[in-house]
Amino acid sequence: MIDSNRIIEKKIMGSVLYREMQNVLQQMDESLCEMAACAGDRMSGDLSSVLLSGGKRLRPILAYVCYRIGGNRSADIVPLMCMLELMHTASLIHDDVVDGAEMRRGKPTLNNQRGDFAAVQSGDFLLAKAMELLHIYKGSGINEMLADVSYNMTLGELAQQSMRYRLELQSIEAYFDLIKKKTALLLAASCWCGAVAGGMGTREALYLFNYGEKLGLAFQMRDDLIDYSDKSGKLPGQDLRNGTFTLPILRLAETGIPASYMELLVKREKSNSEVETLLEYVKGSDAISITEQAVASISHDAVRELDGFPNSQEKKGLCDLVLSLAERQS
Repeated sequence: MIDSNRIIEKKIMGSVLYREMQNVLQQMDESLCEMAACAGDRMSGDLSSVLLSGGKRLRPILAYVCYRIGGNRSADIVPLMCMLELMHTASLIHDDVVDGAEMRRGKPTLNNQRGDFAAVQSGDFLLAKAMELLHIYKGSGINEMLADVSYNMTLGELAQQSMRYRLELQSIEAYFDLIKKKTALLLAASCWCGAVAGGMGTREALYLFNYGEKLGLAFQMRDDLIDYSDKSGKLPGQDLRNGTFTLPILRLAETGIPASYMELLVKREKSNSEVETLLEYVKGSDAISITEQAVASISHDAVRELDGFPNSQEKKGLCDLVLSLAERQS
């Protein structure tokens, strides 16, 4: 089983649109390197490495594709693409500090290399550089949209930390609210802001916002399933170790989890055998297949948000992207 990042990356890299946008992505990378250089000699190299670490660039790519759908390409899209990548990268740096992560994308994290203080300040620096670009889109609604998303991402992170190991505080409704704030809203905003920058009216762009939100929900749900796979290349059971309860666990909680498993779920220090016991319990239920069905359902809902747009390679690209998440991974 491969994670959503690899599924998305494979779909993006194989698309005609991706080959066509190489020039604008190169411009974005050059701008990001210039911004990283402002951090000074000690941190600029590390920040450049983080920003250019081979990520799939999903958020700026969504913005660019929706910019093309907008149809009026008079505005400069590169600053918006930079803002989205800066916001996303800053959130990853901060998440790594909170989680104590040592590796990301096969490389040592910034907090692992430089310590937590330097990593937090680096994330703040990237957010500040993103805010410097907001004036370019003043009056379009983009500023307000990104401010609201940043606010909700912070609320999502705070909520997740407060609920760790506390299954009694969690529900399916709370789970969807959490992944909406932490993941889906920035993807939704990427689509909306790109379309508006491309000249689309704000009301029409709401369909692309809705598409992006559903894409983000499916993306995170697909990624959460990796925690139960031993074929992903990642150590299974990490969410269970960290007291993060995703949809499979919450589905089981609806019908009642036996006391012995409940005791293990909320235990803060779990042995490898205890984690394996929990993994086998979940995999022996129908919770995984139910989650797979939910991913497919939301992915197809996302496609329906695009029904009102004329056929184009951009629309096809968006449809193919989200439907790649709906395919059951073996």
